Amino acid sequence: MKIHGSIRSNLISSIVSVRHWQGRPVHKDTVAYWHNVLEQGRRSNAGAFGEPVAELVAELETELAQLGRAKTKTPREVSH
Repeated sequence: MKIHGSIRSNLISSIVSVRHWQGRPVHKDTVAYWHNVLEQGRRSNAGAFGEPVAELVAELETELAQLGRAKTKTPREVSH
């Protein structure tokens, strides 16, 4: 997966998106994207010259943990 833009902007966008979809069916590929953004944030934060994103990483982790408590639907189960 390729992430475009800054890690910080992707983390913020993912946090907003997770909050928006809270309590609703979400495609597994969308959840996988959010987890990939989280991993990118962790790697960026761990680097000596990475973006300072620790607070955003922690916030996205919390949001995804809450989302994980709800059932994730497969794309066929999600109605448009």
